[in-house]
Amino acid sequence: MTKIRTILKSNKDTNGKQKVLMILSDRGMREYFSTGFSATAKEFDASKDEGRFIQGRGIPSFKVERKVDGGVLTYTNKEANDILSELEARARAIIKKYNEEHVNWGFDQFRMDFTNAPKRESFYAFALSAIEEEYTRHGQYKTATGAKEALESLSAYDGQLKGRTFQDISVKYLRDYMDYCRKKGNSDNTLKMRLEVFRRLFNIAIRDKVIAPELYPFSSGKEDGKIKIPKPAPTKTEYYLSQESLGELENAFFENHVLERTRHLYLFSYRCRGMNWKDMALLTKQSFFYQSVYDEKAKKTEQKLMMEYRRSKTKGEFVIEVREAIQEQLEWFKDNTKLFRDYVLPIIRVDVVPEKLDTYLSQVRKRCNISLRAVLKALKLPESEQNITFYTARHSFAMTLQDKGKPVEIISQALGHQSVETTKHYLAKFSTTRMADETDIDLPVPKGGGKKIAVEKKPKKTSTKKPKA
Repeated sequence: MTKIRTILKSNKDTNGKQKVLMILSDRGMREYFSTGFSATAKEFDASKDEGRFIQGRGIPSFKVERKVDGGVLTYTNKEANDILSELEARARAIIKKYNEEHVNWGFDQFRMDFTNAPKRESFYAFALSAIEEEYTRHGQYKTATGAKEALESLSAYDGQLKGRTFQDISVKYLRDYMDYCRKKGNSDNTLKMRLEVFRRLFNIAIRDKVIAPELYPFSSGKEDGKIKIPKPAPTKTEYYLSQESLGELENAFFENHVLERTRHLYLFSYRCRGMNWKDMALLTKQSFFYQSVYDEKAKKTEQKLMMEYRRSKTKGEFVIEVREAIQEQLEWFKDNTKLFRDYVLPIIRVDVVPEKLDTYLSQVRKRCNISLRAVLKALKLPESEQNITFYTARHSFAMTLQDKGKPVEIISQALGHQSVETTKHYLAKFSTTRMADETDIDLPVPKGGGKKIAVEKKPKKTSTKKPKA
């Protein structure tokens, strides 16, 4: 009887780690096969036949490395155990096929069939490797997290997912999964994001020649009977604030500190040409410097305060002159909030490792978006403007410039629209000061001046538990 188990090799490398090997025992002989992983004796439990990296309640997650053809990949202990299970399952499948077909096999034959098996044949194992290679290794942690969440959702639907191949993820399989998600109350937008992850995985598998194009289950846009990714219905919510509403926001004051801080954050983003959330969060004291600039109005050279940052989305370099409206916001944050380390805005408040940064910022942004809606509701703005998010500061800025008749070239450069190839050379001639002149906006003051708004706090829930005797 053939026996398969996973162990640690006795010899240690220069880093004090031992190779994780799969042993195949048959007819009184044994052969060792590399899994690509290495571990210390404290990281790996080899006491059972199916040796695994330690995991479970009370054991913190840790990273392990695996050598592959393309280099070295990093996995969590749980992900590594999933891959070990997949390798063992592949080995058992090969042995089973030998027995069913009465093949008189040897270790050389097995090694050939095992190592030449379709790369990452299991859909789940392939997905883990692809997410690591395509996203995590390139610093796209947010995208990697979203892809893993989609995979977790599919795993919750199908408890046997880890044993499925790409052939199993068929049109019918995905349709049944979509029905499952809708019954759970998932929106079309959520379903769209998950299916786009699976579509991307199929495209990668076809690109790497892991599967044949015929297995692709997604529609090409024609009536081909394949999976069509849902298109969420557009909402009636406005995607920007009008100048009048921005004036109300600029001149309001909230006694509630959270709402007042949220108001200032939105205005800062707006004044900085709709700077996105992550770019705002990463601004530090080192982002600011003084530069000699020729002032066309004053006809002389002056020292002006500048703010420089690299846009996280396009990686383009931005330099903005810090004029009075921006400076006022920075001073407010300095005087009224507790800033962490050298950050100039109260968004990042703890040390965050790079791979967790996008998740952390997303959570903070969600809370601030809730506060923003409370602000807009308290201001009694038009109903269509009460459900917007921080991202709309960019749209609000662009619409304000358009309403004021600013040239489209100025708007394009201010927003960093690099995709408009025909305007790039022309846009480059605008200086930082010219840009500041064109984008320095005076918001209208509401009739009767600004508002001081007190938002009632929700009453605390009273306990219904009876006191102990």
